[in-house]
Amino acid sequence: MSALDVDAYLYNKDVKCPVCYTAFKINKVRGRKLKIIKKHDDLYVSYKDINPIFYSIWVCPGCGYSTTEKEFYEIKKMQIPTIEESIKKNWNKKDYNRERTAKEAENTYKLAILTGQLLSKPKGYMGELCLKLAWIYRDMENSKEIEYLQNALNFFEDAYQHERLPVATLDELTMTYLIGELHRQLGNYVKAIHWYNKTLEHSQIKTKRWMQLKAREQWSKAKVEYDIVKKQKNK
Repeated sequence: MSALDVDAYLYNKDVKCPVCYTAFKINKVRGRKLKIIKKHDDLYVSYKDINPIFYSIWVCPGCGYSTTEKEFYEIKKMQIPTIEESIKKNWNKKDYNRERTAKEAENTYKLAILTGQLLSKPKGYMGELCLKLAWIYRDMENSKEIEYLQNALNFFEDAYQHERLPVATLDELTMTYLIGELHRQLGNYVKAIHWYNKTLEHSQIKTKRWMQLKAREQWSKAKVEYDIVKKQKNK
């Protein structure tokens, strides 16, 4: 994008790192400017000209502490030495707070995943990071997409079983659907059908009519895909 285009889609916000107290500016996306190109089955939305998820991670240029906006100030004082020892100590003061390429966005998510692991962030939060990184790899046509879809699925199933929902930006209903959809994309059609059924039987499903319709559509798709695989095995 040209400088003019960047200014049309991004604006600056002043923040201060809670770890090293570096003051810096982060880029935020002007949501009203976004134009949808495609909605994917796993809830990824492709937009024209700019990818908002490129800017979801805040990275401190002073120490490398990296999280989503919502989590940025949620670090406890006793956790700061962990970031100082494990990230800041080897940090080269890279500044990601400008227009980001896909490769730079990839790096920010890897930093956020590392930060999340060090701080023992909720599994649901970790799963969402992995899912968004998988989406970035999808746009890059990188085979690592499958690896991170699997990572996201593992985290989501763990979160569903052991964490209080909602977590990060995902409520229980949305996570249930995503677990089904990720199983389908990874070829686990029986498990996908099971989770789509759980979605359709959820007590809140009627409050999200679009998800009800989508879960039915994906249930049918998974059933067809399962039948094809079953026939091939029986030949």
